[in-house]
Amino acid sequence: MSTVPLYASRLWPPVRPRTGDACASTLDLLHTLGLIARTDATGVHTLLPLGVRVHDRLTAIARHAFEERGALTFAPPTLQSRTLWEQTGRWDVYRREGALLTVASSSGEEMCLAPTSEEIAAATVRKHLRSHRDLPVRLSLSTTKFRDELSPRGGLMRGREFTMADAYTFDTGPDTMRESVAFLNDAVAAALTGMGLTGTFTAPADGGSISAGPSTEHLVLADSGQGTIVACTHCGNRGDGAVVAAGPPPPGPDPVVNVIAFTLTLPDGTTQTATVAIRSGLHVSPRKIAAATGAARVDLLDPDHLPHLLGKKAGTLTPWDAAGATGVLPLYDLSAAELETFGISDGDTGLRTGISWSGTRSLPALHPGGADLHHAIEGSACGACRQGRYNVLRAVEVAHVFELGTQYTTPMNLRYNDPDGRPTTPWMACSGIGITRCLQTAAELNRDRHGLRWTPGTGPADMHLVVLRADQSDMRDRADRLARDLTARRISVLVDDRPLPAGDKLRYARLLGLPHAAVLSPDRPDTQIEVIARSTGRTTRTDLSHSADRTPFTHP
Repeated sequence: MSTVPLYASRLWPPVRPRTGDACASTLDLLHTLGLIARTDATGVHTLLPLGVRVHDRLTAIARHAFEERGALTFAPPTLQSRTLWEQTGRWDVYRREGALLTVASSSGEEMCLAPTSEEIAAATVRKHLRSHRDLPVRLSLSTTKFRDELSPRGGLMRGREFTMADAYTFDTGPDTMRESVAFLNDAVAAALTGMGLTGTFTAPADGGSISAGPSTEHLVLADSGQGTIVACTHCGNRGDGAVVAAGPPPPGPDPVVNVIAFTLTLPDGTTQTATVAIRSGLHVSPRKIAAATGAARVDLLDPDHLPHLLGKKAGTLTPWDAAGATGVLPLYDLSAAELETFGISDGDTGLRTGISWSGTRSLPALHPGGADLHHAIEGSACGACRQGRYNVLRAVEVAHVFELGTQYTTPMNLRYNDPDGRPTTPWMACSGIGITRCLQTAAELNRDRHGLRWTPGTGPADMHLVVLRADQSDMRDRADRLARDLTARRISVLVDDRPLPAGDKLRYARLLGLPHAAVLSPDRPDTQIEVIARSTGRTTRTDLSHSADRTPFTHP
């Protein structure tokens, strides 16, 4: 981060007298205090000078956390070729999801503004990987990414353009990959703590379009969170509802059993059709299907293929249709398997009620083996303690660690020679920290009734130097000398040299929330200042001529 002093009189946008309202939302404070600005494009923000300083500090904290643990930093491009993404099949997947922003060069080459960096990281390693002696590889990076969010909202929480601090690892097999996963989780936790996000916790999660394998979210509870987790009221077990073990919530009157069809891609590349019988009102978790069946990938079956495979249209399947179909794997969620009586589709004519698994004259008995295949929701039974039920809580996903296995290295033909000289596929893992999301989250979590409150090393500066009687040239000269002295001590400074009353300046200092404010007064000697700790409000007098270190300015 730059240590050149900032001057309030020269800031852009200009600092207005009485700017900002301490009771405003965090997002409004970030706007009115001049850290971020909206643009004409939805979900795209400008980082203003104060915001850039915070962003650069958080990026440096993340980079240090990974490099301190042995990772090397590289800088891949965000603009990437369609050919690269087609090697993993994700060009079509992301296009179907509507998440990929694409461009074409003047020569007609199709490219994307990448939302993630698995392909380019694997391609970079592929060019140089030869032997098992070259592994492990651990690379970190910080790049701007683009994702065409359907509903970008919450300021920096979910935007179409954002900064991520990522890391990618390549190992010889599953055991060494898991060692790298531990390395990633440790580095991520250290980075988040350094950013002032001390309330984070980890939970098992759904890797989504990034990973078909296990993943771990680093989360923090916050009302401003754009996502949710479930938490048990009895034992505290918590996590992504698509992953955590759960029993179904109590059924309502007249429950209905629906059947949803999926295509399973098995580890050897073959496919199989599977159906899931589930109680109406609940959602099937593809992640839980993958865990139950060993599938490498789970996708909804194209509705147009249903009549050919199962003889029924979407929305009209019954458990008996699935059980009697050739080559189809029937699965039963606990929510359906545990019902005594229920309704099922009666084709286009409505519902048949009073059905049971013991069958009727027209339906043979079925003996479903129930499995936990649904998203845990409010009221679902906890699968860990089996005594409590889940509540839904709002949370911010500030980082994510993924076990990728050979999901990318196999289709991209990464190979190295093992000790016997045999070509072998490396195992891969990765992590991502949302830098811009962490900026807003840190501001949200650490604020108080007086405004923002940055932890040391994270805000736009370390010291807010409040210059009284800044209209006098000798006071401006004293401020310049002190700013240079503090900068020489590697303390970054914001100098409030505006010709305003002391009350307005001190209010602005509290509102902006740098770790310390120092008051430079014409009534005291040149080297003497009053230092106010933002976190406690405690005031101490310091004589800089007797202080050779930065301790008074780096701790509350």
